[in-house]
Amino acid sequence: MGSELQGSGGYRAGDADRDRTADLLKEAHAAGYLTLEETDERLGTALAARTRGELDRLVADLPPEWRARQERGQPSAGPPPRQRPTLPAEVVWLVPLVMVITGVILLAVLSRGFWFFPWPLLWIFFFAFGRRGRAGWRPPRW
Repeated sequence: MGSELQGSGGYRAGDADRDRTADLLKEAHAAGYLTLEETDERLGTALAARTRGELDRLVADLPPEWRARQERGQPSAGPPPRQRPTLPAEVVWLVPLVMVITGVILLAVLSRGFWFFPWPLLWIFFFAFGRRGRAGWRPPRW
């Protein structure tokens, strides 16, 4: 058994190694390096492989520069990067409009000294959010 473990090809292959080789074989078929029959045969062998040497022999005849490009393009094994949540479409026009109207109301209250109910803000609120639950609602096209 000691003579079988010559070099790194004698190490046992894990599921991740088999999956990586299977993906490489699928990409080789898509790139035109392997026929469908060759791909099927090699995929069956890759899924039954016990050592890394068996997996390496399956991709040994593929161009080394192509294999290197494919292996560099593999995603990392870590978790996928977090994506920022997208904001609703109304935020683009609703927030600046509410800020301007609030500023006008605040200016009127501070300069004139009288208070009134901010009806424009109420209308904007109903326009933007009032019909959201109904079927067929679409955001306005500007």
